[in-house]
Amino acid sequence: MSLQEVRKQRNLSQRECAEHSGINVRILQFYEQGVRDINGAKLSTLLKLCNALGCRLEDILTDQETLTELERYIQTGTKAHSTAE
Repeated sequence: MSLQEVRKQRNLSQRECAEHSGINVRILQFYEQGVRDINGAKLSTLLKLCNALGCRLEDILTDQETLTELERYIQTGTKAHSTAE
């Protein structure tokens, strides 16, 4: 899935998504058009978008290596959390 697909599923315009996330609408457009690589965005920007769209990071990231590392992180975090309890 892509950022644009998630945004459209939520029935949000680019302007509405930008306002809800606190991200400049032009930057959002750049991510959707591929002018800027969403996978290289700052984590805080990605989280703002995810919070505004009610989605997960893996829903808007497209780079397979990043997705693989995110999955490893989630699995490791879950195991570490279970051990700490």
